[in-house]
Amino acid sequence: MTAFRGNHGFSLFEMLAALVVLALAAGLVASQLRGPGAAGRLDQVAEILVDDLRQAQLLARRGAAPVPVTVTEFGYRIDALSVDREWPSGLAANWQRRDRRGWRDAGMLSMAGRPLSREEARIVLRLESAERVVRLDPISGQIHVDRSTQ
Repeated sequence: MTAFRGNHGFSLFEMLAALVVLALAAGLVASQLRGPGAAGRLDQVAEILVDDLRQAQLLARRGAAPVPVTVTEFGYRIDALSVDREWPSGLAANWQRRDRRGWRDAGMLSMAGRPLSREEARIVLRLESAERVVRLDPISGQIHVDRSTQ
């Protein structure tokens, strides 16, 4: 005759596995609640800037006239697109243009649609220890973000 043996709860292994899954889920939720760090916020700002500059470049190409991008005290403005952006607090931006003598600070960029009329420029964005450089290539017309390893 066989004796009936019932299951009286969880084994130690099952309990440890459940705790590991619970800890992973709690860690994932906690990381999402904090929001993006400085690097994540800087990536978002840089991508918005790149999108705005590309829109200005397309408008210049369609209209066959340069579109000015004006540097303001707290951000930048593109009147032709009705864009007026302010940087997040703590962000430092250095707008530069390259001429025959090297890189110079710029108070305005002129977005042109034609390859030979484009200017080489870069915008260095810094937030806390993170840095991104938005580059405008005068030959190809490409506008892209370089991500430093800082």
